[in-house]
Amino acid sequence: MILSRKTKIAPFSVVYGVTTGFGKFARVVIPKDKLRELQENLIRSHAAGVGRPLTPERTRMLLALRINVLAKGYSGVTPTVLKAYVDAFNACCLPWVPEKGTVGASGDLAPLSHIALGMMGEGRMWSPDSGWADSKYILEQNNLTPIVLGPKDGLALINGTQMITALGAEGVARADSICRQADIVAALSLEVLKGTSKAFQSDVHNVRPHVGQKLVARRLRSLLHSETHPSEIAGVCLSLFCHHNPIGLFL
Repeated sequence: MILSRKTKIAPFSVVYGVTTGFGKFARVVIPKDKLRELQENLIRSHAAGVGRPLTPERTRMLLALRINVLAKGYSGVTPTVLKAYVDAFNACCLPWVPEKGTVGASGDLAPLSHIALGMMGEGRMWSPDSGWADSKYILEQNNLTPIVLGPKDGLALINGTQMITALGAEGVARADSICRQADIVAALSLEVLKGTSKAFQSDVHNVRPHVGQKLVARRLRSLLHSETHPSEIAGVCLSLFCHHNPIGLFL
């Protein structure tokens, strides 16, 4: 990762975003003594999100996913920068990341720039002991050092979709939890009404190729299996007997 980058820069080859500007400035060659400033300004210019900050839990999800991507070694980030991210995560030092500003699948440029900005010792940061404060202060308090960007580090740190991945994963986890709760509510309702559990028998559901429906039916069978309160009445409530259909669609 380091050798390939040094090999390119040593003879000062023209490499987009590393020794040149960005976008329409791609033909502008950046002097060697300005390469660090180029990457820092990239972070500062893209840290333009708005709104309230993400919760610490969501920011940790975002940071963990970003570390995972960078650790694979394909982004060309400097190992010391990656280690700084890991140290900040372990210390629960979380940069200010506004809720709004992502461009979705085109990249979470703004949110990831806010992460990098905080790691540079600029902007604001949160920690369990101090709450929100200046990033430089939070890093110093936790014996952490602001990152120093090398060539390509800025690009490597902000190109990704880890914010929408983090929020998407949270949404899936919450939906799964809601579905499980719905199963319990349905089972309790059916038991109170003394309804039958025959509608959830495996022989009925194996006829259909719907994996989610089979899973919900199996959950309901396990919840309703009781020798003390056996199934009794059929047709008590059609919506309960069909519970596996809508809930199974989410699984």
